[in-house]
Amino acid sequence: MKYSRLLLSIILLLSVNIAVFSQPPDLGRYLNIASEDKLKRILSFLSEDSAGGRATGSYEMTMVTAFLLERFKSMGLTPLYGRTMVRSFYLEDYAIGRNVIGLLPSKEFSDKYIVISAHYDHMGTLNGNIYNGADDNASGVTALLTIAEMFSMISSDNQGPAYNIIFALFDGKESNMAGSSWFLEELPIPIKSISYDINIDQIGCTFTPPGESENYILALIDDYIERDIMRRLDYLNIAYKLGIDIDYTFYRSPTFFDIFFKISDQYNFSKKGIPALLFTSGIHMHTYKQTDDHYFINYPVLANRIKLIFLLTHNLLEKPA
Repeated sequence: MKYSRLLLSIILLLSVNIAVFSQPPDLGRYLNIASEDKLKRILSFLSEDSAGGRATGSYEMTMVTAFLLERFKSMGLTPLYGRTMVRSFYLEDYAIGRNVIGLLPSKEFSDKYIVISAHYDHMGTLNGNIYNGADDNASGVTALLTIAEMFSMISSDNQGPAYNIIFALFDGKESNMAGSSWFLEELPIPIKSISYDINIDQIGCTFTPPGESENYILALIDDYIERDIMRRLDYLNIAYKLGIDIDYTFYRSPTFFDIFFKISDQYNFSKKGIPALLFTSGIHMHTYKQTDDHYFINYPVLANRIKLIFLLTHNLLEKPA
């Protein structure tokens, strides 16, 4: 089995477009931002009891929203529309949801955009019990903030990006993906100008590996971009020696692949015709449980996964399809 996977990787590398398969750039300075200590500080704050489980519309959620807004401001991100990066919307029960949307403009003018997204809401406090949602989805938020910092540094170094990058933190995912739905309905730019949505949802644990290695990631990709994204990921994984076991099949189950793809925010993009993909580490025994706490996060593997997602985004920006 190991030899067959190695052979498959070699075949994929040999078949990749020569523009994608050029000498990889030295991005070590930016990759180092994904330090385990920094990830722990962010993720543990988002999933501590004082955040109250991050229920949409809760008092505690306003504190989390303010924290995320300040993080975006510190990176030099700007509003996509209006004067603020916080966009409010109403749910059916009259709760107020708040998306936090930051824009990193391209180095030179471009009418193209890539969206990197993650939801930051969770279940809140039920019957006096706090559901902290460390993996779901404080891990995804931590990944997005880290990737945003990487690209912010690239921008400060005058090294890009070639496209505009929208960093979208959605509220209301646990309410029928309301935040991403509202985001797409009020977009101030044409739908066709968004080249990709890269969504990150529940990416911090290692309880359900598709193989023998806990250094893994699941990538669920729209079928019409799947081959191209697979080539890029396999190349980057080898070129930067990440050693990640990338599963593109959701445990070889087309049925569950389809189900899982439809229950996170990238599906709203896909329905609009925007090429979309999801990165996750899968559901496990702590998902939607009180035990989804930051003690169970595998920080070295989380850092590795963040690096891979950053590298893919950087590759798509430099070598558009």
